[in-house]
Amino acid sequence: MKTIHTSQLLSLIGGQIIHGSDNVSIKNVMRKSKKLIDDNTLLFHLDRKDIKGKYYKDNSSIVIVSDRTEKCVDLGKTITLIQVKSIREAFWTFIDYYRNQFQLPVFGITGTCGKTTTKEMLKHILRKEYEVVATYRNMNSNSMNLEYLTDIDENTEVAIFEMPVASHDYLTISCRYFKPTIRILLNIGVYHLTDCDTPDEYLQSKAKILDGFEPASHTLIINADDENIKKIDMSHVQNNILTFGCSEGCDFIAEQVDYANNGMNFIMNVGEQSYPVFVPGYGEHNVYNALATLAGLWKMGYPLEKGIRRLVTFKHIKEHLEFRKGANGCTVIDDTWNSSPPSMESALNVLNKVAGTRTKIAILGSMPRLGEGIYADEQYAKMGEAAIQHNTDVLIVVGEEAKEIGRKALELGMDPGNVFYTDNGTELMQILAPYLNENSILLLKVTYRVMVTPSFEKMKGQLIINEKG
Repeated sequence: MKTIHTSQLLSLIGGQIIHGSDNVSIKNVMRKSKKLIDDNTLLFHLDRKDIKGKYYKDNSSIVIVSDRTEKCVDLGKTITLIQVKSIREAFWTFIDYYRNQFQLPVFGITGTCGKTTTKEMLKHILRKEYEVVATYRNMNSNSMNLEYLTDIDENTEVAIFEMPVASHDYLTISCRYFKPTIRILLNIGVYHLTDCDTPDEYLQSKAKILDGFEPASHTLIINADDENIKKIDMSHVQNNILTFGCSEGCDFIAEQVDYANNGMNFIMNVGEQSYPVFVPGYGEHNVYNALATLAGLWKMGYPLEKGIRRLVTFKHIKEHLEFRKGANGCTVIDDTWNSSPPSMESALNVLNKVAGTRTKIAILGSMPRLGEGIYADEQYAKMGEAAIQHNTDVLIVVGEEAKEIGRKALELGMDPGNVFYTDNGTELMQILAPYLNENSILLLKVTYRVMVTPSFEKMKGQLIINEKG
């Protein structure tokens, strides 16, 4: 964090010191009161819970900003208490001030899936030459926004943030924190129906990537092939859009897309220039992630040729379509980090494309963020259709909520002897036992929160060989 002083803070947010000093250096910021706190921390009392200064007696230079100062008691000599009229107004004034201290490329990436991969691609390419601040793995909830924002300091040259949708205004909040100058919208499927009541509400929540967009300085990069993205009114930013996809008219076009050894080959056309590109990782979705990455690099002035060379050495995060050696010589595609309808369909496509003559076994689990109800059932049914479309030989459905996958596959003609249901890892291993040989390839698409339960954790340990051991 870039250091600020209480005198600057008072000038910024107003308020009145009612205890302590006006000469404190601030090097950390928190938005909720906790017993454990670092020295030189500014605490915005947003939760308005009781704060007992005795917990900070061993700390030095703590600054508390509150509109409920009566809840802050037992304040020692090292604590400064500032009273303001509105804690939320003071907090957002500080956020706007801090973000505006830095003029640098800030990427904001959203989409139903592909956010983490695209962010990691950008980070991998740029970190060799730039000081990069980025979200860690897929830890991208709004509770992390303040920490990520204040990771930016005088040494930061590029910032790259994932911005998910977990409720209707989630993106609005992220855009206000980060004010991304390069905004990437990868795709819009159907997801997070536990927080957005309908698919249309979810779509409109993704459209909030445009909130706070400044035409004079911001750019929007979109997947022009995505049918749901086409439904968003972007007329007010039309002159600030870059498009990517496989269709004619895109600014970054992928042609001659083909499966290669451990990844995808394609030709990328940009204007009159053509570039051969290899992206590690199977699946057409990785081509789209690579296009978005390269478009973002181009916008910030990074040479495309150099970006393409660096992309070749990219390594995917574990459990993202990770190919593993399985029991008795089978192959396991571990895609258990998360699960959404678009990522499940992409995984089924990869299974089909790489299997060759091997038996294709899809282990598909429930998707908690879909919630329950008619829209969730529709998406599970579509996954049953996808299993048929991508020539799945054996289908194993995990979880009560996901049973519609199997029902739809049976309706479309799949052999009932090849469709199984389970909610237990031990039973799943028993179902798999006859298929575990070198002539089979398994897609393990069961969400992380299920895979960490004891029976599934044990099953995975039996199914996948630890090649490092």
